[in-house]
Amino acid sequence: MGFNKLVVVRPSVLPMHPEARRLAVGAENLLKTAKVFETIEEATKGMHFLIGTSRRDGKYRQDFLSLPNLIDHLPLKQKIGILFGPEERGLSNQELAYCHLVTSIPSNPKFPSLNLAQSVMVVAYQLRLPSPTLSQKSSLPSPALGRGTNSEGKTIALATAEQIEGMYQHLEKMLGQIGFFPHRNSFHMMRAIRQVFGRTGLTEREVRIFRGMCRQVLWSIKETDSESSSAVPDQDRRRSSG
Repeated sequence: MGFNKLVVVRPSVLPMHPEARRLAVGAENLLKTAKVFETIEEATKGMHFLIGTSRRDGKYRQDFLSLPNLIDHLPLKQKIGILFGPEERGLSNQELAYCHLVTSIPSNPKFPSLNLAQSVMVVAYQLRLPSPTLSQKSSLPSPALGRGTNSEGKTIALATAEQIEGMYQHLEKMLGQIGFFPHRNSFHMMRAIRQVFGRTGLTEREVRIFRGMCRQVLWSIKETDSESSSAVPDQDRRRSSG
């Protein structure tokens, strides 16, 4: 299908396992060059856009984007990853939280699940198809998802997955410090925030701006706490001096 980079996270067997080689007829070179990581964060380092795959929906899952429409929502000239979950359970909510978009394969509602190999093949095939929208350059839509180019067609430096994850951690720390999560589930609230930012296609500069805002708020909180702790009421001062 033309995809030549395979990354696996905590695999049950290594890519060059005899059984894997037996099943990957004609694709042994892909197994040889496959990279193995312990976490999704490590595996997606350097990527600008991550697509999650899932058939399940739920209250706290992102809005699904139909697979045939996916190509028109991807940033141009950027490093893009497609995340598949283990065959027995798929991707968890926490794992999907790393993704900018979630897509699903249209299938029979009575038998909605495909095995992992089938899912990879279908998604890869769909992404290889030409996009009717992109072929009509004169009517190219506005980059609602940050397509990776500006109005002049020049490439924009989108933030990488680890840069955006750092921003989310910084933002969560700041929101926690100002008491935004006292009666809310921080995971679900941060998940909603991730969905909002995930639709924008943040640039490196925008991530730096948001992190600068977080640093300033945290610094201000620290300064306020420091002033409060150092201020001694007049009555307490008289008692201590007496």
